[in-house]
Amino acid sequence: MTGQGMAGVAAGTIVAKNFLSFARVLAASFRRHHPDIPLFVLLADEVDGYFEPGQEEFRLLTLPDLAIPKLSSFVFRYSRQQTVVGAKPYLLSHLLDRGFAAVLFLDADMLILNDLSDLIEQVRGHAVTLVPHLLRPPVGEKRLARELNILLSGTYNGGFAGFANTPESRRFLSWWQERLYNHCDHDVAHGTHYDQRWLDFAPSFVEDFAVVRDPGCNVAYWNLAERTVEIVSDTILAGGRPCRWFHFSGFEPDREGAVTRYVPGLKMSEIGQAAELFRRYVALLNRAGYQESKAWPFGYSHFDNGTPIPDVARRLYRALGPESDRFGDPFQTAKPGSFFDWLNEPVDEVRDSSRIVTRLWQGVYDERPDVQRVFPHIFGSGRRRYLKWTVRYGLKEHGISERFVRHLGGQGRP
Repeated sequence: MTGQGMAGVAAGTIVAKNFLSFARVLAASFRRHHPDIPLFVLLADEVDGYFEPGQEEFRLLTLPDLAIPKLSSFVFRYSRQQTVVGAKPYLLSHLLDRGFAAVLFLDADMLILNDLSDLIEQVRGHAVTLVPHLLRPPVGEKRLARELNILLSGTYNGGFAGFANTPESRRFLSWWQERLYNHCDHDVAHGTHYDQRWLDFAPSFVEDFAVVRDPGCNVAYWNLAERTVEIVSDTILAGGRPCRWFHFSGFEPDREGAVTRYVPGLKMSEIGQAAELFRRYVALLNRAGYQESKAWPFGYSHFDNGTPIPDVARRLYRALGPESDRFGDPFQTAKPGSFFDWLNEPVDEVRDSSRIVTRLWQGVYDERPDVQRVFPHIFGSGRRRYLKWTVRYGLKEHGISERFVRHLGGQGRP
């Protein structure tokens, strides 16, 4: 397909269906300023009859449209948020493969407030274009804490990324795909923050690299102290410049008075006129179906027998690496040798079925230093006490179904 729109430019975003209202608001605001540029929405989820794709005012893509290797493995290994983020470089590559000369990614929780033509020209002119969280040293009493937080989460904000269709950008996207396929983690202690920390390599890996230095781009809670929002009639300024787009990162409309879940203590009363933008945004979300869609379930949350997939099971699957290939589709449970069966296999041999520690529950134990301190010998004297803990507390704390319990209160019931 030949690229359409402003000199072959396309935009894209990604959501699970519970975030569909955010995509609708973004698409409408983008279309208002750039009706000639197509915006594609990737659904990193299943429709499952919750909405009618053909009635949406944007171009909908689904994960099977992308060139993601072993797709069932990819969507099984990750939570909803990880799936949404991890698909990003695949969406960008897909759009370039369709013939667009340049593509820009926008997080769904953004509101376009002004013309982006200058930014789009910058994206067209460079292999990779990114926007930093901060453009100058922060101010205020908490400036050091803010700097350290940015160092932990990444210099560049993954909510925006621009790629021209060049060999250099393609190489970077290919590398980024490889990293996010297995390492789209929120594990700050080990150097990862979903996709963002990987972007810190871009200035080193990409010679034709550009930084967006317009303070009106990507205004958000982390830079509001330096980019005070002013609303004068229909004009919205940030730091005295036209606000191109506002990023409502971590905003939860149902948490009244809270700006973002990432800084729990930050209140609307502390952000001046920016609070009005949040009020307007909530109204737009509600008109776009937020109240209806916010509770829609994730299509990849259950095995095919209806059992919810606990996060620990996803991590165990990923930890197996290439060995996981022997299970085939990890969602399937009926055939012998499934991953579901593997999770329920005993770790050691015991005659008493009420004393079985399965692979799943050993996985829980290995992730819980606090539990290890209380039950230091689960294959010895602490076995029965640990198994009782799994029923009394472990099921609830880890969102695990009783189908993964080979013992209930020591009664030996599978």
